[in-house]
Amino acid sequence: MPRNRKIGIQTLLLRVFLPVVALAALLGAILVYNRINATILRQFDDRLIATSALTGALIDPADHDWLIGAAKAGRDPAAIEQDIRYRRNVEPMRRIRERLGLTYIYTQITSGPTEVRYILDGTEGEEHTPSGSPDSLPEETMAGLRDVQRRRDIYVSPVEYQEKWGLLKTAAAPVYGAGGAVSGTAGADVNVSVIRVATQNALFLSAMIGIASLLACLLVTLQIVRRVARPIERLTQEALRIAAGDHRPPADGDAPREVRDLTASLAALSAHATDELESAATRGARHRLAASEAWLFGHESGAPAMPVDNPNDRPPETRAPRTGPVDPERHHPAIPTEVIDHMAALASIAPFDRLSARELLLVAQHVRPRSSPPDALLIERGQPAQMLHIVVAGSAMTGEARASSLFDVPSLLFSLPAAQDYRAGPEGMQSLCLARAHLFTIARECPQFIAGLLDMEALPSCG
Repeated sequence: MPRNRKIGIQTLLLRVFLPVVALAALLGAILVYNRINATILRQFDDRLIATSALTGALIDPADHDWLIGAAKAGRDPAAIEQDIRYRRNVEPMRRIRERLGLTYIYTQITSGPTEVRYILDGTEGEEHTPSGSPDSLPEETMAGLRDVQRRRDIYVSPVEYQEKWGLLKTAAAPVYGAGGAVSGTAGADVNVSVIRVATQNALFLSAMIGIASLLACLLVTLQIVRRVARPIERLTQEALRIAAGDHRPPADGDAPREVRDLTASLAALSAHATDELESAATRGARHRLAASEAWLFGHESGAPAMPVDNPNDRPPETRAPRTGPVDPERHHPAIPTEVIDHMAALASIAPFDRLSARELLLVAQHVRPRSSPPDALLIERGQPAQMLHIVVAGSAMTGEARASSLFDVPSLLFSLPAAQDYRAGPEGMQSLCLARAHLFTIARECPQFIAGLLDMEALPSCG
């Protein structure tokens, strides 16, 4: 069973763009090659046309007529070529061939349906054709030569194979005799190998252009991928961070317009989520406080609990009576969470467990939490206690013995010196501390609290 593979957007874009870029570069190279090759062939055609036309115009008509007659009469080709009339016409042809890089340049006359006779030949060396030499040409070329004589136009052949000369491209222009009639044709040939060399150069140039285009397109593609993929990946990380609970707004950066719009939407969503969480926390705290007070004062007055936000909205029969300094209508919105936690802790410790909810709230409003490290000195021996310690976690020690949950009551109530040191236990101690002044204030409001302290078994032994 194939497993799902996660592909990054940068990899995905590269997989899409790179083949397209390579194909575009290949097509561009092919197009460039075709255009250059067509241009090369057109240049050779223009060169052959110009050369054949110029050759036909440079030849002296009277000299050429005499040379034609000598060739037809079968005179010795060497003697003909030594004649001044031959040399003064062939020498310009040789210079033209060398300057233009042509393979052959010559004049010829038709002597049969598929045969011609060469009159002047600008080629030297082994490939030189003596004057009067016959040759057999393809039918298409012969038709073109006859068309030149008839229409007095220039003929350009395609690349064609000739049994004696190989693959050639030929152009033929009319050569006029002394009487003004076309007596022959001036030909200029270029071997295909010359064209192939030029074409190979064009192919190399096309390859270089293709490689350069590929590299340029690759750089552009990498820039596009970097500009598109990296902002999206960064935005994905920001979205995951916000989803994990970190509601800081996403960082701004250089990115496409669509990514910037998405970043702005994500920032708005993060801000909205933060507002909703804060609002939910506020509502939760408000309802918790309202439910706690409703439980406290509702149970004390015999009415059911009502978790309302505003005590003035409650029916009169559910409001707690005003007794003592605690006014539930006034203090309901201000009861902190920690006060409720202190009430819960005190309710499980004697003698606070005998207090009413209203009295317990009064005590919880005056105690202060304190954290003591292990073996910390809490009350020094011989010194009167300045506050009542109520142990809610850990322990207190008097020598080797464990102290009670409340200490030191006799020293605090009667300003007696402590009989021994009180220190935090080996695990430390968490306590709620009630100052002497607050203790006597609460004693006036809650007599049952003092009665409970006096009833504790630890009191006579500490006196």
